[in-house]
Amino acid sequence: MPDRRNIDAKARNDVPERQTGRTAARAAMAVVRDVPRHLDPVILDDLHQAALSADRQACSHVLVRALANGVRREDIADFYIPGVARRMGDEWCSDELGFAGVTIGVSRLQSMLRELGPDWSGDQSADPAAPSIMLLVPQEVYHTLGAMVLAGQLRRIGLSVRMMLGARAEEVAERMQRTKYDAVFISSSQGETLESLRRIVDVVKTATDQPPPVVVGGSLLEVESKEDVTALTGADYATVQVYEALKFCGLNTTPLNSVPTMRRT
Repeated sequence: MPDRRNIDAKARNDVPERQTGRTAARAAMAVVRDVPRHLDPVILDDLHQAALSADRQACSHVLVRALANGVRREDIADFYIPGVARRMGDEWCSDELGFAGVTIGVSRLQSMLRELGPDWSGDQSADPAAPSIMLLVPQEVYHTLGAMVLAGQLRRIGLSVRMMLGARAEEVAERMQRTKYDAVFISSSQGETLESLRRIVDVVKTATDQPPPVVVGGSLLEVESKEDVTALTGADYATVQVYEALKFCGLNTTPLNSVPTMRRT
């Protein structure tokens, strides 16, 4: 059954460009949400300016300076980059930043993630015997930064992660039939309907005789209850907490990096 609140939200944003830009930025909410953070505002400002700069090398220069000042790569990926994305989302909603700016900025943040950790952006470093997760961003959904942050976190704790961005239903089914996964995570956003999520969950659940647990996460859970998401999509669980999802799927691991410290010279 389509969700009325999400339909109403789309109606209020009748300009497709506006909905796309806001979704792209807001979907990069940090996946370590409830950990209190003490972020250096100067680094946040530098990263923000670099992501929107006309200079394509500005991001690399800022990353080099931050690392030289003692900021860990993991903290930039897990806290600072999502923090900049949230700021862009706020600026978009207040009309301080236009569609082109959001698009360029989010793209630059994704490039920073790849530059920070080449091993995090692919699955080459996982042990062949490591538990495997399929991380899905449904077709025609315009957010990938949050999923990229999550994939990097999962890979750093030793899990094998297969990302499928904008995959069609038949591609998801074919992948499920060829490879056994221990869990399927679906990254959702506020612009999606529960009906669209139900369709992709159905594909996962019917592709094999023994489907893995399906967990829905993402910014959709800011406007929908976990109970509604699971009841109306058929997902097994819904959460924005990485370790809560892993525990539900029986994939217990070591906690992610803790609160980043401020180090400036």
